Amino acid sequence: MAPPAPAPEFHDNSNNSSETNVESSTLPSRANNGAGFDTRNSATPLTDNESNSPPATMPSIFKRARSKLGINGTVAVLAFKGALAPTIATAMYQSKAVADVYFNFGYLTTVVSILTVTFLPRGKFMLNMSISVLLICLAMAMVLLGQYAGIKARQHTTPVGASPDIALGYNPSSAAVNATFLMLNLFGIHSLRAARPAFSIPAIGYNLFVLLGFTYAPQMTTVSSSLKFLRDMFYSFLTGQAIGTGVSLFVIPISSRKVFFGEAVGFLQSRRGLLKDQLAFVEALEYAQMECATHPHTRLPSRAGSGADRIRDESEESKNKNLYNQKASSLKASSAALLALGGKLREDVVFAKREIAFGYFQSKHIHEMHKLFMKILVPIVGFSTITDISERLNYRFCIDMKRPEGLDSLNCEEEGEIENAEWAELIKPLYALLKPLVQVLDDSILHVLILLKFVPNHDRTKARSKKSMDGLGRDGASSSRDIEKGDGIKPGDIGFGDYLNKKIDGYRAERTENLKKWAAERGLSSIFQESQERAHLPPDPNEGMYSRHGNSRKKRFSERINLIFYMEYLMYSVSKAILAVIRCVESRVTDGTLERRQFIFPSHKTVIKLMKGLIYDEESNPGIDKAGRIGADGPEHLPPKNSWQAFGDRLRVIPKFFGSGSAKFGARVTIASMSIAIMAFLHQTQSFFIGQRVVWGIVIICLGMNPTTGSAVFTLITNLGATALATVAAFINWYIVGRQTAGIIVVLFLFLMIYFYFLVRYPRFLVAIASGAITHVLIVGYELQVRVEGTKAATGTGQVFYEIYLLATYQLLAVAGGVVIAYIFTIFPIPVTEGYVLRRGLGDSLSLLANCVSSTTSTVDHRLQSKEGDMSLHSSPGWVLEKSRHDILEKQFALLTSMRRNLSFMDWGLSCGGDFPKQAYSSIMDEIQRIVNFLAVINFATETFTAAREETPSPAWLTEFAQSRPETSIEEHKTASLLILISASIRNGKPLPPYIEVPSNSHLSKQVHGDQADIITFENLNEPGFRALAAIKLAQSCVADSLSRIVEPVRELVGEVDFGYHIVDSNEQG
Repeated sequence: MAPPAPAPEFHDNSNNSSETNVESSTLPSRANNGAGFDTRNSATPLTDNESNSPPATMPSIFKRARSKLGINGTVAVLAFKGALAPTIATAMYQSKAVADVYFNFGYLTTVVSILTVTFLPRGKFMLNMSISVLLICLAMAMVLLGQYAGIKARQHTTPVGASPDIALGYNPSSAAVNATFLMLNLFGIHSLRAARPAFSIPAIGYNLFVLLGFTYAPQMTTVSSSLKFLRDMFYSFLTGQAIGTGVSLFVIPISSRKVFFGEAVGFLQSRRGLLKDQLAFVEALEYAQMECATHPHTRLPSRAGSGADRIRDESEESKNKNLYNQKASSLKASSAALLALGGKLREDVVFAKREIAFGYFQSKHIHEMHKLFMKILVPIVGFSTITDISERLNYRFCIDMKRPEGLDSLNCEEEGEIENAEWAELIKPLYALLKPLVQVLDDSILHVLILLKFVPNHDRTKARSKKSMDGLGRDGASSSRDIEKGDGIKPGDIGFGDYLNKKIDGYRAERTENLKKWAAERGLSSIFQESQERAHLPPDPNEGMYSRHGNSRKKRFSERINLIFYMEYLMYSVSKAILAVIRCVESRVTDGTLERRQFIFPSHKTVIKLMKGLIYDEESNPGIDKAGRIGADGPEHLPPKNSWQAFGDRLRVIPKFFGSGSAKFGARVTIASMSIAIMAFLHQTQSFFIGQRVVWGIVIICLGMNPTTGSAVFTLITNLGATALATVAAFINWYIVGRQTAGIIVVLFLFLMIYFYFLVRYPRFLVAIASGAITHVLIVGYELQVRVEGTKAATGTGQVFYEIYLLATYQLLAVAGGVVIAYIFTIFPIPVTEGYVLRRGLGDSLSLLANCVSSTTSTVDHRLQSKEGDMSLHSSPGWVLEKSRHDILEKQFALLTSMRRNLSFMDWGLSCGGDFPKQAYSSIMDEIQRIVNFLAVINFATETFTAAREETPSPAWLTEFAQSRPETSIEEHKTASLLILISASIRNGKPLPPYIEVPSNSHLSKQVHGDQADIITFENLNEPGFRALAAIKLAQSCVADSLSRIVEPVRELVGEVDFGYHIVDSNEQG
């Protein structure tokens, strides 16, 4: 079942700087991680030079409270904008001239202005507003048609010459017609809301319009009265939308381009911080294998050391372990934060390119910049996996270090210490060379920020006098040292890209020579080859335990070398990606792009893509129904043989729609709504329904009904709590100012700011906060409306007038009833649990993973064999593979997000029987995410093969290696086949077949052995693409390892078919 759109996430930062941005706006950046225009928020110094600084003063209570609540300039502005529109609508209606225009629907103007969500960025707001206006116009047409049909039904069923009580009273035919129209409209809009999340917010207004229009429709006796009623209501809706539009566009406007560039600043600043974390992790990687053997620096020269020395050594060893764990955790957290910000960039760039603006960058420039940012993001994904790879290697190391029987324990300990010493000798030189490179990369990112005018370009002489040789200043400027003594180049100077390129090439050459010399001194130039030759062979049973232990040591050495190459390749890729960003920005400076503003309009292609996205939902909710299928049209139908069968194929879309999850959800909401709305169409309850405002209970049903039981319980509790608090707030709002109109409106504004503050800070409670705000506005707004119009006019539509203490109570009961009814029909007649949805989603995710593995395998082959073709042609194999892979990844990310959301609601659902295996599902999802990350690294690494072939001359090793590899066979696709089998098993809840064999050797790994294995040596270390080969091999071995970690929990969940026949002795049973 397709759920409604999740609550939008709003990210804020604590930056209030007003530095110059490339897009004019007065609002500070809304970066995800606290980084904004002021670089002081990005703590990226490589050394700590603040030990002598004076202690910081204690912040005041007000500042501490503001920090604790997360209130900053951005949050305050967003809350202010959200509260301003309904306040204006409420104040405007206090004029008698205005009130006469809207009859007694003035309070609807305030409610609709809340639903416009005015604090959204301009691109998102205009999309929502455009859809909302179209839906309101459609709702007006539908209600007008329904009321007209009801009036005609009344006229045709009323006897000629009937008394006024009969002619103008209740008419069952009119009520039945309007009830039917209401059901069809509710089903249609909620099916659309479930299938197209982009319609979620606009659908609320449509629901409200048709509910009010059709529940009041049985009272309409003439076409003229119907037209007047609908005109007043239509004007109220359009006025509320107009007020919201005015506030969004003219009061502290927030453009989508502004949001994108603010997030871009946060992304770059966070990348600077991540460079520091990566460097610190590389330094601590020396202690990654301390769990199984004593580190050489803490080893005693003799086993007969004193007890004090042993305790000191153990303390130092424990300290080193903690240091590694701390650095690994810091790297994971920083990488996760940056990847989350990258996801926000990917989402907001779509709206930034669609927006009409007056600025520097055109849509193609934003697209190019975002594409380059994504090139930086992929190596970050790869580097975030190093901690996981290190843990896997450490686990294997621990297994191998277990003393074989007959092998002296002292020799094993000494051998482990020797191996740790070798590992330290690999890490220390790497760290020594990475440290200056990381400093240059940090300066390079600062260079980009300066050229884009995101940070000021401080005077270099002033910076030199205030900063040390190695540190980075608090304001984010470069260190005071000369970046390259003699040439005077510094961040902000055109040509800095050439300097960075020189540094990258110098680092690569020096690192290559160091590795070659290190290997030659130890006679290890051929160990990489020998260990590879035996890596894919089964163990020899005639081999002695000493020989097997020695081969295990060679294998560990090969894995460690691969890990070193993996890290070096990723850092090299990051360096090249940052260089590409510098080239792009410098080109924008030199061609004058940043010197002139112009009106910018979305391209024709962007508009067409937007329309297709709304119709087919290709961007916001990628599904799995488009997964590839060959040679079949479903298990129940053969391919059509004639035009009549082809026409019948198209007709199958109709039952497919009514059997879809979105249609089922629409039917469930319709039934729940009509269980209350039926009172509006029955003679005995019609007046009660209108007089007691029961319609707002149905509005809450439509607003907060959920497709699954766990989220329904969460919504039930939060909605009831928020509505009760809103009722209390309405009492306070009314009485605290002595019931004076001006004071009531001012206090209403303050309360609305509180509602929108919680909405910005805690978007998970969107439905509950919206219910509370609407309840508050309805209570206060209606009472103010009565003051303006008088009791007679306010009760003209049949509503009973109550004082606020009664009105608030009845309103609370109506809303509470709607919340309870929504929950009842979520679990009745058949509850849809999070567990069911999660199991189906996990099966779909594994199926997509199989497609992704297959696509990656084909990509490796195509790029090695140079069979991609012209990537500018959409018909080329390379372009088709890339497009397919991107579509699969988008679907995979959407599914993983949905599954994690469902998993978070598991604790809220009602459970019968045993506990849900939450840990097993969580571990499978984590392994799927890891495999996706490794596949992303593989796809990224294979791009170097294509780039290497374009060089002159083309690398000889790559040509020979590609020629030595056989074509892909069925063996290489066993991983994808196994994933498809697991997917079908868990999706349908069927047991796995017995004797499943998990592929242990990856497609590429097997090809580096054999006659051409001498190509994979240290001699080709500096050749283009060589280190990428090691990165691919290591990533593929981790994919195989993760696959084995998926099979076992799946087997525990679904079981395994047992074909054995067991005879049980009856005596044993007794």
